[in-house]
Amino acid sequence: MMNTILATLFWLSVFYLAYHLFLYGILIWILNKLLGRKDTSPKALKDYPSITILCPAFNEERDIEAKIKSFLALDYPADKIRMLVISDDSTDGTNEIVNRYVDQRVSLLIQKPRRGKQAAHNLALPHIDSDLVLSTDATAIFESGSVKHLTEILMSSPQIGMVSGRLKLTTSGGKQSGEGLYIRYESFLRDLDSRYHSVLVSVGALFLIRRELFTEIAEDSADDFERTLYVLDKGYKVKFVKDAAVVEEETECATEELARKVRIITQEWYCVRRHPGVLDPFKHTQISWMLFSHKVMRWLFFIPVILIWASSAILSINSFFYMIVFILLTTGLILGSLELRAQKARKHIPLMGLPAYFVAMLLASILAFANFLKGKNFGVWNTARD
Repeated sequence: MMNTILATLFWLSVFYLAYHLFLYGILIWILNKLLGRKDTSPKALKDYPSITILCPAFNEERDIEAKIKSFLALDYPADKIRMLVISDDSTDGTNEIVNRYVDQRVSLLIQKPRRGKQAAHNLALPHIDSDLVLSTDATAIFESGSVKHLTEILMSSPQIGMVSGRLKLTTSGGKQSGEGLYIRYESFLRDLDSRYHSVLVSVGALFLIRRELFTEIAEDSADDFERTLYVLDKGYKVKFVKDAAVVEEETECATEELARKVRIITQEWYCVRRHPGVLDPFKHTQISWMLFSHKVMRWLFFIPVILIWASSAILSINSFFYMIVFILLTTGLILGSLELRAQKARKHIPLMGLPAYFVAMLLASILAFANFLKGKNFGVWNTARD
């Protein structure tokens, strides 16, 4: 009897992971094919709307000048776009660098004391007098046509309230943490979600939103996620524009991503709690199914992993199959953990980047869920270089 229960838990957990990682994407792909949903190509506008670009920055002297230069090189009517850098009480040369460009459609707003990205956006609200608002990161370099592509899709339909671009990661040393693969897979799913109905979370480094939908937000929020939920709950759609991109350097170590992921997932739990309507199938049938399959199941994926490991450990006593599963999973977790330890010393074990990233994300989902249960949240961010 006990073995039957354990075997049922094992296979339900396997199905959970298989559905979340693969079957959901396959279902969305099939639905797009059946419904004839195709990618929407940007079309030039006769008159482009005005845009305010918001770029929060904390101690970004290494990247802020390259960011500003990429803004100045954008293929967009110069009289319709400006950039507001909100320095979050930076203590390095960030403010001085920004001030060199104040006569070139760039302005500086200083937030004191340091309170984080969401507070920076709230601080900037009275300074926005444009039709649209674009949010970006100081480390994410614009591709020249990115803003024009976003604008053309957003203005193509009054039902679209927000559009999201793509994050392209580059690596300088040839060593990858697994984040690059994750980002590419996420971009693939975003494209499928967008064509089927709507994006569920925008790319924080590049999203464009209608000014009337860009409202004050909780300072401990995940800005890109909560704004998406807000727009969706208002009845608008959010679209993914793969032709619009920013370029950012990939972190080489999964340990650099762990703290960031814990913070983001914790914040996302609170975002859903503040917008419970998006999970109501009677109010948002498609969104609720997509959000649960794409996001909520990811935040809880530590549960099936633990169940697979524990059930296979017990069942391996009398089964060669479960013994192999237990050994493989345990070995992967150990090797991933060893790679995480090696990365703290700026070393790498060959081919262990992906297992390390998996372990880091497993830990992040556990810690984030614990934070949510304890009522702990975050408002201030640190760069991976801090």
